[in-house]
Amino acid sequence: MKMSCLVPLVLALCAATTAQAESRSARLLSDAPKLIAGATPRLLDAALAAADVKELANAPIEFGEHFAKTAAVGMASSVTGVLIGAGLGVLSNNLIAAAIPVLLANLFLPPIVTVLVAMLIGNWDSPGRFSFWLPLAGAFVANAAAYVLASLLFVVPWTNPAALLIYSLIDGLLMSGASVGLMHATQKKQPVVVTSFIPGITDTTMVPLMKVSL
Repeated sequence: MKMSCLVPLVLALCAATTAQAESRSARLLSDAPKLIAGATPRLLDAALAAADVKELANAPIEFGEHFAKTAAVGMASSVTGVLIGAGLGVLSNNLIAAAIPVLLANLFLPPIVTVLVAMLIGNWDSPGRFSFWLPLAGAFVANAAAYVLASLLFVVPWTNPAALLIYSLIDGLLMSGASVGLMHATQKKQPVVVTSFIPGITDTTMVPLMKVSL
């Protein structure tokens, strides 16, 4: 008799527990979209912030830094060209034979070295960003103008350290301004890759409009 009384009570408790579990599951299911919607902006914000930090860490070189580093290389290459030309020029007693290495060393060595180093510095973190030939032409014209002007003013920089310093400073600035200015004026825009930190979502590549074929 007692067992028959306990059976309905146990069934009632099981039914109440099942109903409570189903109610809790329904609330969790109904709240899930709200939780996902609330968490998504935070996840996206975190991903974008991390992408911004990564982009800043690998940011391409700016014009000012590029110009300053190239100018230092231009000054050194200008001094080197003058000294090499002067050293080779004294090896021959023939005026024409002595003038050829002087012209080659002064007109070609400084712009080639300057633009090669400028390319290496500029494309280090952004391969293919800067071109070579147009900046080389600009650096060659700037270097030739500085050399011709110094020659017309009867300046012989390799015989005077102060004159050599002034000449190399002016020549380095002119070559750097011409080459780096043309590099940044004709640079190729690089795509930006935003790394995804959300499972199931691949990285996003932002391509400039000029690279998109319409």
